[in-house]
Amino acid sequence: MTEKTLSKIMTVLIVVGLSIAAFGLGLAIFTDMVSKGTPSDIMLIALLIAGGLVISVPAKIYLTFQLMKRNDEKLRKH
Repeated sequence: MTEKTLSKIMTVLIVVGLSIAAFGLGLAIFTDMVSKGTPSDIMLIALLIAGGLVISVPAKIYLTFQLMKRNDEKLRKH
């Protein structure tokens, strides 16, 4: 797998993870699931938010390292 393909996959993982977390946050803000729901409703919202962040954070770390690596290579060429 090439570095470019892996970077694209990581970018997609960031988008998917943040979308899942945003959906969970939307459920918490715009519905009555937190105040009138059962504990399983609250657990669902927490799992959506946490799961989305768990998916996106490692991808962000990988892409940050890749950007730092490219920046170092550019600085060495000049």
